[in-house]
Amino acid sequence: MKFKTKLITTLVMACLFSPLASAMTQSEKVEDINKMLKDNPTIIDSLHESLAMYIAQQGKYEKTLADYHDYMYNNPNLPWFGAKDPKLTIVVLTDLSCPWCKKLDPVLMKLVEEHPDDLKVINIYVPLKEGSNPANSATFALRVWKESPDKFNKISETLLSKPGIHNTRSIMKVAKANDAEKYVSTNDEVQDMVAKNYQLFTDLGVRGTPAMLIDGQLLPGYLPYEKLAPMVEAKIAEKSGK
Repeated sequence: MKFKTKLITTLVMACLFSPLASAMTQSEKVEDINKMLKDNPTIIDSLHESLAMYIAQQGKYEKTLADYHDYMYNNPNLPWFGAKDPKLTIVVLTDLSCPWCKKLDPVLMKLVEEHPDDLKVINIYVPLKEGSNPANSATFALRVWKESPDKFNKISETLLSKPGIHNTRSIMKVAKANDAEKYVSTNDEVQDMVAKNYQLFTDLGVRGTPAMLIDGQLLPGYLPYEKLAPMVEAKIAEKSGK
């Protein structure tokens, strides 16, 4: 009985919020839901709890977007590439030691190359894979971005190209190759930034990297070019009034 109740509750929630439901009118949705509830009255309590939880989570999500808006979109200390005055901005919660983040970065690079005047990508580093070491690939990259931006692109590319998780040895190897050893040590400013990135990650309810924010929509996980490109193109066209 519990399994059946959970299954029907899931179906009702899907009816309410899935993309397929968008083809139905609001009155059709209400009628469909009323029929489900009439035929299965035992799910009402469970559905009510699920809806209340969903609404609370949505409220927290919207508040997080508002609270962190300037930090994400108007923060010169966050690394970015692409258009200075874009039609569309993608915010990426990423980890320089994450294999899926390493796969996503060239996809985003390709999209920016295809839309150089319309697309901007902002990277928010969340070094989940490197443990509690205060000096990590994120703090290193953030210091380079701020203090020696001419070295950043090459260093970032090298950090992303290394398979596996970074450690002090691998970071120092990249630093030495680019005459950037002094940026491996951390400071209070970058530590505070990484801590805030972690907090944003948590407040958005994200469970892993990468995750993208595209026009207010959170897309968790890696997306290949074939899936991401049509979404980006549609958003740019929408904002261009086409």
